[in-house]
Amino acid sequence: MKNKKQIGKALGRLPSGLFIVTARYEDKEDAVLASWVNQCSFEPPAVTIMLATLRPARLLVEASNAFTLNILGKDSKDLLKHFFKAPEPGVSIFKGLKVSSGHHGIKILDDAVACLECEVAEQVPVGDHVLYIGEIVNGKILAGGEPYTHVRDNGFNY
Repeated sequence: MKNKKQIGKALGRLPSGLFIVTARYEDKEDAVLASWVNQCSFEPPAVTIMLATLRPARLLVEASNAFTLNILGKDSKDLLKHFFKAPEPGVSIFKGLKVSSGHHGIKILDDAVACLECEVAEQVPVGDHVLYIGEIVNGKILAGGEPYTHVRDNGFNY
């Protein structure tokens, strides 16, 4: 790769949103901050998400073939702060948050701008991440407001 530093700066300029992907399988549930999300189809309505191969939530998505995409808002700083750190062992990642139960019993973050409940239509390994195509089976506006968008200084790290 030629000029990796300049490529990283240019790649980081791709704008993205911030999202929390929630997942559940049997009695296990998890959530992970995600930014690589895009709509990919009108009919059926579908989105793509990317999850790092090392993320435990990825295994729950694959086991259940479902996930919820919680769309964060400009004013979602408390939710962002909550998901920047891992919970203490034995403590639910959802402790202290307003949540409801959605499709497949997967948690919805009630303070998110909106949510999209998805069933996995396809998954493809891509380098150190896995691409999931989620067919949207339900969705709604929650707290409302403008979605959070950002750009990164370097496209080679979060």
